[in-house]
Amino acid sequence: MMRNRLRPKGRYSWRYQAWLAAAALVSAMVVVPTLVQADAEAPPAASGVKVEEVVVSKTPYYTNIEATVSGKIENYNSFKLNDPFRIVVDIWGVAQGAVASELPVGTPQVKSVKLSQQGDKLRMLVETPDDAPFPFLVTTEGNRLVLSVGGGQEGKVTSLDRPAAGMEPSKGNTVVGIDLEDLPDMSNVIITTSGAVPHEVVEGKDSVTLVFPGASTDKGLLREMDARKFDIPIRRVVPAAGKKGIEVAVAFAPGSLYSVKENDNAVVVSFPKAAGAEKGAVVAELRGRKASSMPAYAEKEMEPAGSAPMWGFVTHEVESHKKYVGQRISLDFKDADLANVFRILAEVSNLNIITTDDVKGRVSVRLINVPWDQALDIVLKSKALGATHEGNILRIAPLSSLRAEDKARLDSKKEVEKLKASLEGVIETIPVNYSKASDLKGKITDLLSEGGKVQVDDRTNVIIIRDLRKNVEDVKALVAKLDSATPQVLIEARIVEVDTSFTRELGVQWGGSYKSEGSTQFGATGIQDTSGAYIPGQTLTNSKDFTASTVPPNYAVNLPAAVGLGSGGGIAFGILSDSVRLDLSLSALEASGKGKVVSSPRVVTIDNKEAMIEQGTQIPYSTVSASGTNVQFVDATLSLKVTPHITPEGSVIMKLEAKNDSPGETGASGQPAINKKKATTEVLVRDGETAVIGGILQVTRKEDQQAVPWLSKIPILGFFFKHDTTQSSNRELLIFVTPKILKTEPAQARIY
Repeated sequence: MMRNRLRPKGRYSWRYQAWLAAAALVSAMVVVPTLVQADAEAPPAASGVKVEEVVVSKTPYYTNIEATVSGKIENYNSFKLNDPFRIVVDIWGVAQGAVASELPVGTPQVKSVKLSQQGDKLRMLVETPDDAPFPFLVTTEGNRLVLSVGGGQEGKVTSLDRPAAGMEPSKGNTVVGIDLEDLPDMSNVIITTSGAVPHEVVEGKDSVTLVFPGASTDKGLLREMDARKFDIPIRRVVPAAGKKGIEVAVAFAPGSLYSVKENDNAVVVSFPKAAGAEKGAVVAELRGRKASSMPAYAEKEMEPAGSAPMWGFVTHEVESHKKYVGQRISLDFKDADLANVFRILAEVSNLNIITTDDVKGRVSVRLINVPWDQALDIVLKSKALGATHEGNILRIAPLSSLRAEDKARLDSKKEVEKLKASLEGVIETIPVNYSKASDLKGKITDLLSEGGKVQVDDRTNVIIIRDLRKNVEDVKALVAKLDSATPQVLIEARIVEVDTSFTRELGVQWGGSYKSEGSTQFGATGIQDTSGAYIPGQTLTNSKDFTASTVPPNYAVNLPAAVGLGSGGGIAFGILSDSVRLDLSLSALEASGKGKVVSSPRVVTIDNKEAMIEQGTQIPYSTVSASGTNVQFVDATLSLKVTPHITPEGSVIMKLEAKNDSPGETGASGQPAINKKKATTEVLVRDGETAVIGGILQVTRKEDQQAVPWLSKIPILGFFFKHDTTQSSNRELLIFVTPKILKTEPAQARIY
C-alpha cells in the first residue's frame, strides 16, 4: 500500500502540498449537509459582510470545508492549537449571519466545525477525531474560503485510507514516496519505503544514484523533479524503474557536499547549504496571508478525485491557481483569425465579447476537452492580451492598455483621496522665526476659506490657523517663504583728506647816504631804523662822525621777505666810506607742507534698514535775544548714514550719506565756522568690492608782488625795487565705501 510521509509546518513535502491544492480545488466531491439556520443571528461586522453558507465535502484523502460570504474576503489568518489539537481560521470583517454555530461532520479528518463571532472577525474552529494532528491548507477565491484537512497525521508515516484509483497494492518492498525538503541549513531528498529495503549508493560526477534492488513503486512517482529554479544545491531528482529495481538519481550543483543516512523506512540524502544561502526558498508558507494576495488563476487543471494524487513542486506559484468551471470544449485551429476564435468562445460562454481596435492577429491552437475559460486564458496569454469582466460583457484588450487603465484608475482614486483629505478641517500652529507673526497675519487672511480663522500669539510669535487642510498647507508654504532670515550688511566707509602747500617769498632792503664835510647829510628819508623810528636828516661836523655804530640803517627800498626767528633767511651787504654809506639786505622764505587725514566709520545693519554712526564734537556758542543770552550748539562730527538693499545676484544697493565736519575760524561775534565735507548718493556695489563714491580736489595758486612803481619795471635793476610772494596749495577729499554681506548660520528650529 502506498504511504505518504508528512511533516510539521515548514517541512511539508512538495508533493503533499500539491495534493492539498488539488483537493481544495477538486470539482468532483461528495457533499455533506450544509449548516442550517441558527436560532439567533449574530451581530453584523462593521463591513456588512456575512456568511451565506458553509458546505463540507470529502474526498478519499481530505475533508474540505467551504465558506461562502456575501462580499470579498480581504484578510484572514490560520493557525493550530495543541493539547487538544484544533485548527483555527479567523476571517476579519465577516459576521456569522444566520449560519448555525456548530455542525457535526464525522469524516476521518474532521469531527466538527464551530463558528463564533469575536468582535470584527469570524472564528472557525475545526476539531479532528481523537484530536489527531492533521495537516491543513487554506485557500481563498473571491468570496469563498476553502479549508482542506487531511493527508495523514503530522509527524507520522501513515498509510492512505485507500489506494488511489488504478493503483494496485505492492506485493513486496515498495518505494512509497520521493520528497524534497528545504530546511534553513540543508536540503534533503527523502525516499520513503514500506519497510527496511536494502539499497546501494552509486556515485557519479555531480550526481548520486540510490538503487533499491527488487523494489517497486507506483508509476505516478516515476516523474522527474526539476529544482534548478530554486536556490538549493539539488538540481534534479529522476526516479526510474530498472531491471534491478527502483533507481533514484539525484543531480546536484558542482562541488556540493552530501551525506546518505538510513532509518527504519526512509533513506535521506542531505546537502548542507553554504553560509548566507537563502533559507526557506522552496517550500511556500501558505498560512496567514491576505486573500487579496492570492490570485485566483491557475496554470493547469486539477486531476479529478479518485485518481492517484499527483506529486511535484509546490512553491509560491500555488497562490496563482484558478479553478476553471466553464463548459468543456475542444478547439483545433490553424492560423485562425483571433476575432473568429473569440466569437466561438462567446457562443459557448453565453457572454458578449468586445475587442478593442488593436486586438489583431492570427492564432494556431489545439485544445481537447478543456474548460472554455481555460481556453480563453491560454489564447489571451499567447497574444499578450487581457480581459475585464463587467456583468455579461467581456472586454478584451492588450495587457499594456489594461495596465494603463488600471494605473489611471488608481491615480484617479489617489487624487480623490488626496482631495478628500485636503477638505478635512485641521488646526495647526506655525512658528515664525525671523518676522513678527502679527505682520504676516494680513498676508495669510487672503488664502483662507470663508470659515477659516487665524490668530497670533505675540508671546511665542506663533500663528494659529484653523481651516481646510489644503489651505493650511498653502499658508505654511507662504510663511516658509516669507519667514526667512534677513541678511546683514557691514558697510565700511573711508574719508581721506590730503593737503599740500608751498610758499616762496623774495624781498630786498637797501638804502644809503652821502655826506660832504661841513654840510648836511643827504640820504633816504622816511626810512625806519631797527627800532621802527623814522630817522631825519643829520648834519655832520666831520667824517669821523659818520660811523656805523651811530647811524641807524636807512633804506630807500624796504620790501623784505617775512623772515624771522626759525623761518627764512637773508644776506646783508654794506659799503661804508667817509662820505658814502650803502646798505643792501636780500631776504628769502620758502615753506612747504603735506597733510593726510583718514576717517573710517563702519556700521552693520540688516537688509532695507537704515543705520547711522556718528562721532565728533558739539561746539557751544552764545546768542543774544530779547529773552536773554542763550547757549546753542553746532555739530562738528564724522558720520555715516546708510540704507542697504541686497539684490538676488549678491550685489548691494546703498543709499548713503557720508560727511566729515570740522571746526573752522570763529567769527567776529563769536559764532564758530564749520568746515563741511559731505557726500550723499545711491550706488550699486558687488559684495566685498570697494567703490569711490565721491572726491573733491581743491587747487589754490597765488602770486603777490609789492614794488616801487616804475622803478620795479626796469630790467634787472627792477629786482631791487620789488617783493615777490608765490603761494600754492592742493586739498583733495576722497570717500570710499565697501559693503560686505555677512554670512550667518540658521539657528536650530524651535520645537512646539
